[in-house]
Amino acid sequence: MKVRKEMRYSLYVYLYNMCNTLQEAAEYIQKSDGGPICYQLLANCVQVIDRLEKTLQSNKESVRNKNIFDLLKIIKKQCTDLLGTEGKGLNREEVSKLIENIIEFKKLYKGAIDITYRVVFFAELGQKWDSMSSVYDAFKNRKDCDVAVVLEPIYRAVNLGGTVKTDVIYEDYLTPLGIKHIPYKQYDISKDNPDLVFISNPYESVTLPQFWPVNIAKYARLVYLPYYTERVVDEESIQAHCLMPVVQYAWRIIAQSQKMKDLHIKYSPKHGENVLVTGLPKWDNINELKEKPNLPDDWKSKLKNRKVFLWNNHYRIDSDWSTLLEYGKAIIELFSSRNDIALIWRPHPMTETIFKLYYPQYKPFWDGLKEAVKKSDNMVIDKNKSYNLAFQCSDALITDFSSIMAQYMLTEKPILWLRKEQEAKEKRFIDYMIRIDCLEQATSTQEIAAFVDRIAHGIDATKAQRLKIMQEDMPSADGHIGERVCNLLLEELKKENGI
Repeated sequence: MKVRKEMRYSLYVYLYNMCNTLQEAAEYIQKSDGGPICYQLLANCVQVIDRLEKTLQSNKESVRNKNIFDLLKIIKKQCTDLLGTEGKGLNREEVSKLIENIIEFKKLYKGAIDITYRVVFFAELGQKWDSMSSVYDAFKNRKDCDVAVVLEPIYRAVNLGGTVKTDVIYEDYLTPLGIKHIPYKQYDISKDNPDLVFISNPYESVTLPQFWPVNIAKYARLVYLPYYTERVVDEESIQAHCLMPVVQYAWRIIAQSQKMKDLHIKYSPKHGENVLVTGLPKWDNINELKEKPNLPDDWKSKLKNRKVFLWNNHYRIDSDWSTLLEYGKAIIELFSSRNDIALIWRPHPMTETIFKLYYPQYKPFWDGLKEAVKKSDNMVIDKNKSYNLAFQCSDALITDFSSIMAQYMLTEKPILWLRKEQEAKEKRFIDYMIRIDCLEQATSTQEIAAFVDRIAHGIDATKAQRLKIMQEDMPSADGHIGERVCNLLLEELKKENGI
């Protein structure tokens, strides 16, 4: 294992603050009456200098400019000489020279040390890694950053009718990606004391206390990277973004747009002071999503040379957002009846649990849909951790109300928003964070079939409007958000410490 020669940033800041303490003491002495307290302060200054020198010597390999040792010796001698004048009168001219040398030392110190930032990512579900991956890459590519990933368990919790049931998930999806990680039982943040910690899970109810924002913030600057793109403003989204504990304890929150920051300014306890508008790092794979990949062998025979549709359903079948019970059978039958089109079905990972635990009466319906897809010549179920492959392989999206809608807009491909007729009539949203009302919508099986037919014939009626909204509401989606987040946070860190 390579031993880093650079000084930890936290130690670098600690020593710089000791220099500030020296300057404050010298300035106090300069303005004082020269009484006993001044000489006590000078004695304290000598102790601080000794500690500074000892620490710098023990980190000598990180000191680029050795002149700071010579200047520190001069400052120590000045303090010692001034101590020798006790009872004879304070030489204020020498105190002035001492202050000048301390200020000079601080300037020299800023550029004399090779430092390293300790950065830790707390990762959980593989489906959420895209919210962190480009930021992780940006820090990993810097020579001055020591980066680690801690894999934490997550509880998929569902509350229906007051009954909460959970599934515990702790899967190593990082190793196949070539990313080394630390098992959560082997990590102690109180001993590591990282400079920055990143999370994408804001929910305390689904993870262990060691990963709660309140406990992370005791030992590090916490940065929250939202794992989904918000589309609307309503009471639920205000609660999720502005009133959860993470908002209070996060040092910085990465926001998708100025509109999101404005929401924080209005509703959050810190009024947006800890919010940085950069766009979401999960948008950084935009160019990759537009590429046509090589189809996996098990998909090739079913999708090749067909117009491919991606179907995404909401897992809460009792909600107004899920249309699985209303349109699921019709969608499967539609694709079964046509040989010129193909379907990638990507059910929300919680859907299976919902049917098993809460709606056993619909389990035959659910199993029947899966069996029909399995037996078909032109349909597949996508169980991959990432939706990237499904995005790349598909030519259009059919979806319930979901964060995938906004992400798929970045592919510039057509989208059909599935809605229940009554829900579509209601005005539920205060505002749109991303104006998804520009998307085509369907409230019947006939409208779904009509959309599929148009796309199959190459007709994308809303493309111009959709691209305009995408550029206006997601202007920072340029593939470089992770780099911006990395650079901005390090700048903020230095600014905070006056370095």
